[in-house]
Amino acid sequence: MSLSEKNLKETILKEEELSMIVRNRLDATYKDILKEESSKMIKPKFRYIYPLIAVFSCIVIISMTPLGLAAVNLLRFGDFTSNNLKQSQFINRAFSSDIDQNIHIQLQEHYFDNNALGLHFSIKLPRDSKLLASDIEEYDLTFAISNKENQTIINFNMDDRDVLDNIQSVNVDHAIDRETNTLEMTYRLRAKETGELFDIKDATLTIGSISGVKNRVRTPGENHLSIEEIKGDWTFPIDLTTKEFDPIEFFSSEEQSYGVHSAIAYPTSFIVHLSKDGFEQFSSQQENGTFQLKVINGEKQQTYEPKTTKINHQNNQEFFEMTFEYSGYDQLSEVTLVINNKEEVLLSKK
Repeated sequence: MSLSEKNLKETILKEEELSMIVRNRLDATYKDILKEESSKMIKPKFRYIYPLIAVFSCIVIISMTPLGLAAVNLLRFGDFTSNNLKQSQFINRAFSSDIDQNIHIQLQEHYFDNNALGLHFSIKLPRDSKLLASDIEEYDLTFAISNKENQTIINFNMDDRDVLDNIQSVNVDHAIDRETNTLEMTYRLRAKETGELFDIKDATLTIGSISGVKNRVRTPGENHLSIEEIKGDWTFPIDLTTKEFDPIEFFSSEEQSYGVHSAIAYPTSFIVHLSKDGFEQFSSQQENGTFQLKVINGEKQQTYEPKTTKINHQNNQEFFEMTFEYSGYDQLSEVTLVINNKEEVLLSKK
């Protein structure tokens, strides 16, 4: 099925930001979510820095009408601009498959870089599956990843696995094609701490269930969710190694660094460390101040807002760590940290 980017945008129905309690069952999670209001992403401001620093997790789910695999490829799963990442196959497409409960699941592709893990599943459902019902608007998987010693290293809602707390956020995209009984799902998991996801060569990914959430019925004083869940055991080998994709260090080449301590580029993100004194100086100067990462590549310019901001510690020093979802990695670009829409700090590779 071919699909233009214009048609894709026209078929997207909604985008919601939902709270995620990694260990709780899906039903309880969605009941909590109903109590919250969706909100649009805003620029991080100094007066909101302490709520930003607080540890939180979220799932962003995008629901679409039938699109198939072409839609997933037009989404953000493979959105890497570095030629090295593309040519060196940072996205591993050595897919594997398993069948249980008459459901055929393929792990089509994945990527990994110590800070983030991306997974793309293609799920072939039976024609009479309840998960193909037209009133199902959201889908979810429970899964876990273990090493060859059978120790759990990542746990996404698997009740029978070790409780872990190493995932900061999860982005979920899905596309359902009811004509071919095919559900495409992508997951992008981000580590809570920088570099916390370690290389594992012979890892195993196990899916424990597939769930579909029907349209929500809301009445005054009462919220109800109807969930279809199929439990099973689907197992896949997975290679979680960074290979030649090591972190790239950046430094401030400006005489006035404005407290910029260091910066590191990973395939999936760009992290800037700012001294606590420097950060507090800017917060006192301008209440509505912001940070942006400006990237110039030829005639193209893009800006990125911090995805997360938190306090970190290194060498007995306290500093602020800002994570930007810039995935240019090693491409030849001019990278600049813009402070308060005025001061600029050019960041260069070491």
